[in-house]
Amino acid sequence: MTRAPLLLLGLSTSCAAAYLASVAAPRASLNRLPEARPSVSIFGRDATCLAVGAAIPSPPPLRSAQPPAATTSPTAPELYERAVLLQQMRRRDESLRTFERLAELTPGDGRVWMRMMTLHKLERRWGRAEATLRRGIEALPQNALLRQALGDLCRERQRWDEARAHFAQAARLDPQLRSVYDSWGRMEASLGRHTLAAELLQRGLELEPTARTYHALGVLQDSKLGQRDKARETLRRGLRLPDEHRNPQLLHALGKLEAAAGNAPAARAHYLAAIDAAPSFTMAHLALGKLEEGLGRYETAARVYAQGATTLQPDGGMGPVQLWQSWARMEQRRGRPLSARRLYERACRHHPKDARLLSEWARLAAELGDPAQARAIFSRVLALRPAPPAYAWRAAAAL
Repeated sequence: MTRAPLLLLGLSTSCAAAYLASVAAPRASLNRLPEARPSVSIFGRDATCLAVGAAIPSPPPLRSAQPPAATTSPTAPELYERAVLLQQMRRRDESLRTFERLAELTPGDGRVWMRMMTLHKLERRWGRAEATLRRGIEALPQNALLRQALGDLCRERQRWDEARAHFAQAARLDPQLRSVYDSWGRMEASLGRHTLAAELLQRGLELEPTARTYHALGVLQDSKLGQRDKARETLRRGLRLPDEHRNPQLLHALGKLEAAAGNAPAARAHYLAAIDAAPSFTMAHLALGKLEEGLGRYETAARVYAQGATTLQPDGGMGPVQLWQSWARMEQRRGRPLSARRLYERACRHHPKDARLLSEWARLAAELGDPAQARAIFSRVLALRPAPPAYAWRAAAAL
């Protein structure tokens, strides 16, 4: 090979000469270790050209492996964000462990104790939820929200006196805490202490008007204190709050008030407005259906029940059992047992594990002279887990 083709490959004259010399060397020279040739730069100062056959220089010695640099520990805000995300993903055990770590790092963050308490409650670990709140109160003795949360927990466990004491302490710690008056007032109303409940709810409204508290007070005034005019005004004030003019709970409560007052057109208007605002609002469908049924407008009532029963709920299912039951029972009262039977059958396809619904269907089948179907339905009832209530066993035994 001549030097010219090598020059065409971009090799310098000296590199080409070195290559040709190595090819022309005697064959015997291949049996001995070739000597290193001097390097020649072909691409600049940093590149090296080794003649073919030249010894490849040894690579530099490997440096011993170094341990990876320690990563920075996450900050408390980063840990909190991670724990909340895990909770939203329903990875509750991981979330709880992260919050526990946060409680050690930042015991003065009341949000951490509240989150941990909520996670325990979701798993129905009432004792741990209470212990968590008490730890939080020990770390933050002046935190009124933690004290109210402990009162709420005692209320849920029907420890009324303890709950009352915690609510009172929370109100002393923060007299401007509106939520404590709402919780406390609702508890007293459930215990029949209606006058005290109304005073507490009114105090909460003076601090911060909310639709929720207006609703609770209005219902209490109407149904327990006999103050219908006051109740009407209370509920209307709730509707006058910003962005609450279509609040379905307030509209439903006004509808019930007007129905009790014998003002059917006003009641109907409020119920329809509530359904328009929240198409899956079961209580409004039930109330309007019963109103129309009571007025003898059975076809209208059937349409209302049907609309509510077949409206998709937020969980993707059909309407709740109560709507199907009310619809079927109305058909029975109208002397249309076959229509009621079909409705029970449809309802049980959507709610196959409801013991009362199945039992009513079975009783109707027995009344229609079909004991075989009645027994088959009751066998489904008695196979439910957890075990069905006592009335289902009594009804099955009566066949």
